[in-house]
Amino acid sequence: MNKNIFFSAILCSLCLTPFTTQANDKVETTYNAQKYQQVCKGKMQGDQVSFAYRGIIWNGTCEPQFFPSSKKVMLKGDEAELNSICHSDTNATSMNIEGHEIKGKCALGFTAPRPK
Repeated sequence: MNKNIFFSAILCSLCLTPFTTQANDKVETTYNAQKYQQVCKGKMQGDQVSFAYRGIIWNGTCEPQFFPSSKKVMLKGDEAELNSICHSDTNATSMNIEGHEIKGKCALGFTAPRPK
């Protein structure tokens, strides 16, 4: 009987492994500039927001950040420049990330909590 329980536990853990990998994969690609701006539309800086996106509940605040004007720009969303440029120049229309000039604008958008 102990052997059956042992083998069942191994099979069960093998069955759940692929699902865990898929869930973590979704977190890697969640930056969506349009969605981040949409959830803060009509809000003020510092307002709390929550929304569901790709099976995850996101909680944070609306803060000024830089949003690229082109959807083709591949950003992770955690680049320091996205948040820092709008604090120094709220009218910025371009910025430089890793040697690439990116055109866009500063606007309120979802910002996840982060240590200060």
